[in-house]
Amino acid sequence: MSTPNEWNNLVPIQNRLESPNKNARRPSTTLPTHVVIHVTGTDSLPSVRKTFLASNSVSAHYLITKEGELFQFVPDASRAWHAGIDSNTRSLYKKGQEKWQCYLKYFNWYKGYPKDAIYVDGDLKPVWDKTEAAFVARADGLPWPEYSYFNERWPTEDLPINFDTDPDPNNYAIGIETLDFGSKKHDSTVYTDKMYKTLEHLVTDISKKYSIPMIKGRIVGHEDVNPIGRFGWDPAPGFDWSVVTK
Repeated sequence: MSTPNEWNNLVPIQNRLESPNKNARRPSTTLPTHVVIHVTGTDSLPSVRKTFLASNSVSAHYLITKEGELFQFVPDASRAWHAGIDSNTRSLYKKGQEKWQCYLKYFNWYKGYPKDAIYVDGDLKPVWDKTEAAFVARADGLPWPEYSYFNERWPTEDLPINFDTDPDPNNYAIGIETLDFGSKKHDSTVYTDKMYKTLEHLVTDISKKYSIPMIKGRIVGHEDVNPIGRFGWDPAPGFDWSVVTK
């Protein structure tokens, strides 16, 4: 098993752009045990670069474009800020699946909440204005159908993947962003062959370095480790997991 290197030799020198949005894994000798794959939610490389390089923002270890170009923003040894779970969401997970699947994270840009949805704060109490919300519940109190993809992938799991071992994906995982919006169906214009080729090469390299099996449960999506925060769209059902899991 390798010690995490500062920069991956697969990444061209000009594409090694160090983000300030990182800190040490806890403890600092911690080796990554999982890979978390994301979609950026945009196809603008300048926008993602600006976000990852801005202070007090977010980051990921790697970014892959549709053309298959590979960038690195955080050394493997560091804790990139790509999949953090806030304390309110962690507390909700601990209440069990029957409870947490009744709530979605509130995003001011998301248009899928129904008109009669109930907006609540971190303590699950209704708020006077939805801009103050942390989560959103259905008016009938039933689980959200947005979790169907998670339940299909993990029919026997009550918690997000690896949550009971470590509730902080940033601490144990390497984050890889793919520069796209994601898709509910297989779409070669979203998940391109060049992107998949680079992703397979990168994940194989990481797997060998840190003895991370290329299997379901160790190579996962952001929605697998935080379904409340990414409820079925990161990297979305159209992603071909057979490329990176054997």
